[in-house]
Amino acid sequence: MKNKFIIFALLTVLCFSLVFAVACGGKYTELKAKDENLGNYEGLDVAEGMSAYDLVMEAYENWCNDTNYVRDEKFSFSAGIFASRNTHLIRKIKGEEIYSQEIIYGTGLDTGSCTKKYYFDGDDAYFTNVAGTKHINFDQGNNLLTTTDWGTFAPFTGDVREENRVLTEHMTTYDLTSREYLADEHDDKVYVDDGVYYCTLTIDCSEEMMKTVHRAALDEFLANTGAKEEGFACENTTIDFAIEKIDGKMKPVIWKRNEVYSGKHSSVPVTVNCQQTCLAYFTYGNAEITSDDLAGLKK
Repeated sequence: MKNKFIIFALLTVLCFSLVFAVACGGKYTELKAKDENLGNYEGLDVAEGMSAYDLVMEAYENWCNDTNYVRDEKFSFSAGIFASRNTHLIRKIKGEEIYSQEIIYGTGLDTGSCTKKYYFDGDDAYFTNVAGTKHINFDQGNNLLTTTDWGTFAPFTGDVREENRVLTEHMTTYDLTSREYLADEHDDKVYVDDGVYYCTLTIDCSEEMMKTVHRAALDEFLANTGAKEEGFACENTTIDFAIEKIDGKMKPVIWKRNEVYSGKHSSVPVTVNCQQTCLAYFTYGNAEITSDDLAGLKK
């Protein structure tokens, strides 16, 4: 009888947890690019003599070296009924100045909701961070995140050099330093339409690769989701690119990262299937860091 009671109690707790997750979990917000050719190359011409990997690496280097652009990025994550996260990032690079703002809205088991800003004026860095969701509104129908509180700037106490590097160079945590790290089904063709070059990198996310070459990506998954490493599995990740020649140099104008994986959360004794998408747009030559961006900054 005692054992039956214990089993009943455990089932009750699990059911309560599931009901709570259902109540708090959000739906997946599908992120679709405005450019219908992104990741969809049917009917497009192949750019003869071009390699997707080489083109992306060239465009990536040019992007890292650019000093005047705006990055507008949205991210959507879903772990079914258990958790969801939607974010909106705007980052502006102008000369030596770096400005970044982000709204993060999580539900269910995702407790990372906040609004935050970062500003580097060329010499010193400042930041804001307001945790919680009370000041955040998410209009899912229009995929619009807004906030009533960005917080107050304070001196940034972290590693400024490393923070600036991540903000201006980070495309993905996967290791793309060698084409050998791409999946067997990777299509290295480049497609072109009206002066825009399209391609996709398909990354090998096998268990062996995730635990070695892409270990940093695996650690990021585990840290951000609370998943256990044992039983974690990831489908091959794809990153779709639209690249244009701007001021004589190839630069990314859109990229979209698509990830599907599964694992067991430390507090949920079932396998959870997850999907997430990151969609970023880049415009060059017109970045402006405004007084509204820096409202409340006192040096």
